[in-house]
Amino acid sequence: MTGTSPPVSFLRNKRLFTALAAVLVFGLSLFGANVVSIEQFRLQLGTLSGKAWKAEGVQLKVRWQDDQGSRFTLSAARLTHAVLPFPLISPEIHCDRGDISDRLVGCEQGRLKLGNPLLDNDVFPVAFKWQKAEGNFFLALDQVGLAGGSLKLRFEGALPDWKLVVSGRNISLQRLRAPLSLLGLKLPEFKLQGRTNGDLNLVGGASLKSADWSLSLIQAAFSDSSGSYIGEGLNGDWQGKLGTTRTGYNGSTRLSLRQGALLTPFIYLEPDGGAINIGANYRLDTALSNLVFSRLEYRDPKLVALSAEGEIDLTPELRMVRLKLRSQPLEVGRVYSKYFQPVLADEFFQTLSLRGGARFAFELDAISRLNLELDDVAISQGGAREDRGGENFRLSGVEGKLFWSSDDSVPRSKLRWRDGALLHKFIIGAGEALLKLKGNAVQLHEPVSIPILDGELRAERFSINQAKRGSRVDFQGYITPISMKLVSEALGWPPLAGQLSAMIPGVSFEDGLLKLRGMTLVRAFDGNILLKNLQLDDLLGSFPVLLADVELKSLDLETLTSTFSFGKITGRLGGQINGLRLEQWQPVAFDAWFATPENDPGPHRISQKAVDNISNLGGMGISGALSRSYLRFFEEFGYEKLGISCRLENRICDMGGIESASQGYYLVKGGGLPRIDIVGFNRKTDWGVLLEKLKQVAEGEGPIIQ
Repeated sequence: MTGTSPPVSFLRNKRLFTALAAVLVFGLSLFGANVVSIEQFRLQLGTLSGKAWKAEGVQLKVRWQDDQGSRFTLSAARLTHAVLPFPLISPEIHCDRGDISDRLVGCEQGRLKLGNPLLDNDVFPVAFKWQKAEGNFFLALDQVGLAGGSLKLRFEGALPDWKLVVSGRNISLQRLRAPLSLLGLKLPEFKLQGRTNGDLNLVGGASLKSADWSLSLIQAAFSDSSGSYIGEGLNGDWQGKLGTTRTGYNGSTRLSLRQGALLTPFIYLEPDGGAINIGANYRLDTALSNLVFSRLEYRDPKLVALSAEGEIDLTPELRMVRLKLRSQPLEVGRVYSKYFQPVLADEFFQTLSLRGGARFAFELDAISRLNLELDDVAISQGGAREDRGGENFRLSGVEGKLFWSSDDSVPRSKLRWRDGALLHKFIIGAGEALLKLKGNAVQLHEPVSIPILDGELRAERFSINQAKRGSRVDFQGYITPISMKLVSEALGWPPLAGQLSAMIPGVSFEDGLLKLRGMTLVRAFDGNILLKNLQLDDLLGSFPVLLADVELKSLDLETLTSTFSFGKITGRLGGQINGLRLEQWQPVAFDAWFATPENDPGPHRISQKAVDNISNLGGMGISGALSRSYLRFFEEFGYEKLGISCRLENRICDMGGIESASQGYYLVKGGGLPRIDIVGFNRKTDWGVLLEKLKQVAEGEGPIIQ
């Protein structure tokens, strides 16, 4: 038959229907059935449909060419398919060089017109072939524009086996979001930049048999809306393959990050001196619900080497079923500064320094376990800031094996150290502690003694518990006598006589707030100092605040004053400091008084130098048996009692003494011969001026009498 054939009824001509269906198979994603030989024709049909597809307004035009096969055009007004998120409007295949016969339907040179919102272009080259006898098929699409780049697709095989090859080049990650969203993929709200190249090879039959892929990132960048997850300048590759087994799939994958930086709330990654590589071998069940990796390796050259194996439950949410993770020996300082310090914004961690070696092994199943070995580790904090004047603490030569478990079946851990320091210059000697680490708690297994200066800190009870609101630290112990001379040297004070010891009934630390439970007894200057209601906020931070009430009982004044240039005073001293508030270790508020205790037996003697210094503090006024001109003939005087008070608020000290005088207040009330009374007149004194006077006394400078 030649020329143009009249319209043919789809229901009355099955041969033409099968021919049309064969062309649809290759032109429109192989949706058809068997092919038989046909002659030249022009076909106009209404609707064709299959199990998952439907084509409306179908037309097929064929024209033979001598020695060049045939030219034909296949079009439809509308095409829908179950895999498509939207219908295709006016799809069309135009073949310039093709063949339609009872054994072959093919097109060596054609164009596919496919208007859709996914692709950048509507027309691109297409080639296909179907050999009925052999069951061979072939489909090729080229120059498919996607997200500013291009795709190539090859689909071929012999039924029922098939192979699909997809290659993408120079695809914009930013523009890729729109087509992926149209396909129904729910993507996180990330900003994306950069480009990618990729290759995908699939082999299958009734189901997928094997796959391999390769994806590269080119100057990729991303960030979420909160800025918690950020990547910049990422260059890397992801490769993998899988094959079928009797129960599912197995395969391997490898991820390599050559350049760029990745920031998360937990860790920071940046290749330095070589690519960071992650590789794994895995098994996946047929239902895609269970993933087992028999070998997973993480390598950061010359820094970190980790190996793992485990199992992940993929339904309904990701859940780690079991895991074994081990490390090679690593340098803790380099790992901390590179991976963790950049994401820890708190000043404590920014000024925390680590050195030394470590290795660990972690297991997770019904019970979780961690083994950590430390080798000559040094820990210090606070030394990085110039305004601190030194380290808050330091611990050197730390070694030991630590064992942690999620249940009670955990061996005790042993931790040793060579030396250290607390608050700059309180030297800590060598020691050893036995610990129990379980769940969210660290507990002292038995009491431990920590050498400090020439005494010891004895910890009877110590624990750290992690809760939702933060860490809680609990401590109970005491301090054996320490030389006050060494304490004063450590604090930069003038040398003090006597010894310091303390009973500490309980200390807790939670949410950055240190609290004293009950009363802590400190023995110093042959008397007792009681600390009550003590709270310390931001202890190791930039703005520590201390609140406390302090009671002094029977301090020996001769021991206290003999180490200063204050002058000699004998007798005892008691007093209270209520509402004490220190900010950055400087007093900003308190209500304090100090005085001779009632019924103190004495002796009560005061040197001339002490008289001058006390007079200078309160605004000098002297009365009694002797006039000031004769004071130089006496080295000491007797007194009945002495005392001073100060209520500090807004940098002004409201001052007072032991009792009121006719003009002012008594700082010293005389007794015996020669006796002397010292009366203060200044009721309000600038706190800075008063501190300067005390500093002059401490440094041995003479008082300034006004």
